[in-house]
Amino acid sequence: MPGESAFITALKQHKRWANAASIVSIVLVIGLLCLTSYLADSAKADEATRIGMYIAMVGVVVVVCIWQAAAFVAASIEVALRRGRQERGPWE
Repeated sequence: MPGESAFITALKQHKRWANAASIVSIVLVIGLLCLTSYLADSAKADEATRIGMYIAMVGVVVVVCIWQAAAFVAASIEVALRRGRQERGPWE
């Protein structure tokens, strides 16, 4: 079916930038977590503070899920717009 192949092509394009954004966000958050952990060791932070830092790792998972979902939504919108243009024609 031509609609499915167009959707898969669009999804691949949008997934590519979503993967890049996910990698960048993971690297940044893990880098910040490592820096925070190092500073907590240096300052001899209590356990509650360390637990809070590790809970911040949940943010990594949430950000990655948001980027992946954004790629899927962008691909869906692109395919819907393409189908609309094909039905109406290029002159409208």
